[in-house]
Amino acid sequence: MKDFIHRLTIAGCWAYFTLLFFWLALYVFTGDRFAVLSLVNMLAVYLFAPLPLAAVGAIILRRAEVWAGVILAAATFAVLWGGLFVPKSPAARAGAETLRVMTFNVLGWHDHTAPQIAVIRAQGADLVLLQELNPELASALRRELGADYPYMLLDPQTGVTGMGALSKYPLSPTSVQLPLEWVGVPQVLSMHWNGDTVTVVNFHTSPTTLGTLHRAGQANRQREAQAYALVDLAQRSGPLIVAGDANATPLNEPYKIISRQLLDAWKGAGFGLGHTFPGSDIPGSSRPRLGSWPVPMWLFRIDYIFHSSDWRALEAHIAPFDGVSDHRGVVAVLEWRRP
Repeated sequence: MKDFIHRLTIAGCWAYFTLLFFWLALYVFTGDRFAVLSLVNMLAVYLFAPLPLAAVGAIILRRAEVWAGVILAAATFAVLWGGLFVPKSPAARAGAETLRVMTFNVLGWHDHTAPQIAVIRAQGADLVLLQELNPELASALRRELGADYPYMLLDPQTGVTGMGALSKYPLSPTSVQLPLEWVGVPQVLSMHWNGDTVTVVNFHTSPTTLGTLHRAGQANRQREAQAYALVDLAQRSGPLIVAGDANATPLNEPYKIISRQLLDAWKGAGFGLGHTFPGSDIPGSSRPRLGSWPVPMWLFRIDYIFHSSDWRALEAHIAPFDGVSDHRGVVAVLEWRRP
């Protein structure tokens, strides 16, 4: 029996490392080129869940090659996600001005406005960007939060294509229009803040398609094109805040495209994986199901606050779950860097 367990442990470790490093090689050399791989990349953090068991196997087996696999796998995790678990507490400069920003996909297929109003109010953000804003929530925002946010630019729509921005500072639309078809029309706004003008973009990219691989590949390419559109705008803008639902994780190509030009507030000041999706499975939710069972909550990070180098992230956290949306909001405190 002892010999059988020994052989089984060896086989299990080798099978695990073979699959893990096969994925890693595909990820490094092909990225999101293949639709099925892009979906695996979204869940890649969970490929490391068996690593503690492999470490136990290495202790039991006392084999150098198994220890090498454990060390290499741990190093890979550290490179990809380790920085998110380093405590960050950047101190604000004396006299520096800060702006508190929130982005929140509120799920358009419901009329439960009270919990969402409560979450938005509790975060006390200076600027709130909403995706999937429907007419019921828009009316509640005007009624309940009008005094807190005198500047509202709301484009409510039935379903998931509505967009909205709430601000404590003067906010006005611009003539800039982003190309391509998005989930709702992106808002490109101008915020007048402490004597400066800041461009604000509220976006919602094309959703991940779980149908055929062809459709999934098309959705991937669409999101990448949308990411390039945001980068093009960033290159033509001054101080900038870009926030919304990217429908992509940090290991997917759209995030990489955007983060080459803009800074991710969560990466700069957040702690942990910061997963924001999926949440509620009420009717209309995008939470996937396996047969009759919904998948576990909070598997991915797909909601972001990006900013230009004119800002420095001092704080980033996930807003409390409102019990309704299939997303959680993201909140960041940004420090103004420019003199």
